[in-house]
Amino acid sequence: MTDLKRTILVVDDDPLVRRIITKSLIAEGYEAMAASSGAEGLELARAHPPDLILLDLMMPGLDGYAVCDQLRQSYQTANVPVIMLTALDQTEAKVRGLKTGADDYITKPFDLEELQTRIGAHLRRSERDLGVNPLTLLPGNTQIEQHLQKRLDNKEPLAVLYIDLTNFKSYNDEYGWLKGDGVIKLLAQQIATAVHLAGGHDDFIGHVGGDDFIVISTPNKAELLAQQVITGFDAAIPQYYAEDARARGYIQVLDRRDKPFRAPLVCVAIAIVTNEQTQLEHSGQIAARAAELKQYVKSLAGSHYAFDRRRK
Repeated sequence: MTDLKRTILVVDDDPLVRRIITKSLIAEGYEAMAASSGAEGLELARAHPPDLILLDLMMPGLDGYAVCDQLRQSYQTANVPVIMLTALDQTEAKVRGLKTGADDYITKPFDLEELQTRIGAHLRRSERDLGVNPLTLLPGNTQIEQHLQKRLDNKEPLAVLYIDLTNFKSYNDEYGWLKGDGVIKLLAQQIATAVHLAGGHDDFIGHVGGDDFIVISTPNKAELLAQQVITGFDAAIPQYYAEDARARGYIQVLDRRDKPFRAPLVCVAIAIVTNEQTQLEHSGQIAARAAELKQYVKSLAGSHYAFDRRRK
């Protein structure tokens, strides 16, 4: 059984194979999604990035090679482990699959116990070796720092969105950390969707930790990205509350002095720092500006974003 509820995407055009695998995954404590074609698999992976993908090699239309290649080109799925399922017990086919970005392969017919073992191994490896956040599988602080410094060194047009949740502690206190993890994953999904819809090809998403995220984009796309994140999150978050709390628009909790407090629904605060009007040298400079601005944004009621307009 997994410690955190991991999601596995099964992409296979054989309905019997899909049914057998998904049933086995659910029995082991995973959440399972299934797609009957390569195109459907890509759509699901981009809309709801999974923790691991089981990908059939031989499918009509987009085959496993093409799907894996596109998965590796997308920021949303570049780090997601891919295990190819193949009926071809040929070295050439396996080598080609690994070259397109697959992490492993297993030959059909396969033993379910072996498949589960490989899934567990790749999930553990992705957390340990890639430096990704174990909850969202987004790049963590090391990769964030590297990507940001590269953009700064190249003196490219830069916009950095620091994204945080407001009223999240009250939500965690009321509903518990497992439900809170669900809200963090919701925010990650909304950020990924926003970048897919309104971002650029080279945009980067990172998970700083907890409910803190970062998007590295360009100034001309920053405002629309912030709007997309807020719109998507605000539309979805009420479903994470009990019906009576949704109707009221708040939850009744205790503040730090143990006095009753009406905590509004969780919302989003976004601080945007760009190099349009000032020269940015290092990530610490950007983080300091963003932290000050985010504190102001979090003091506002509801979800908001703001730009750092300082010229120095």
